[in-house]
Amino acid sequence: MKKLAARTAIATAVIAPAMVLAAGTASAVPALSVGAGASGTVTVTVPAGENWTCFGFDSGFNLKTGAFAPGVGTLSGFAKNSTVTVFCFGGTPPFFFTGSVTVK
Repeated sequence: MKKLAARTAIATAVIAPAMVLAAGTASAVPALSVGAGASGTVTVTVPAGENWTCFGFDSGFNLKTGAFAPGVGTLSGFAKNSTVTVFCFGGTPPFFFTGSVTVK
């Protein structure tokens, strides 16, 4: 239990400052949706001219990562009916994006 608390504290210390940077006014950020294909899939739609690296985890701490060019990409392998939180990092403002979806 202490190990989980320590990991959570470290993740919070890293992610919280990045979320402050995300307060920019950029209009080009990824969009998240439930994957239309297999269960446990999140679709990441990347706007034209952008490249984003994303990682997501579900309530079972299944971690999936992907690097996405413009268009549609997927993160798959999450637990069915779980809420998936996705963090994405890009090279242009706002540099950071986060969102959550519940997968089928």
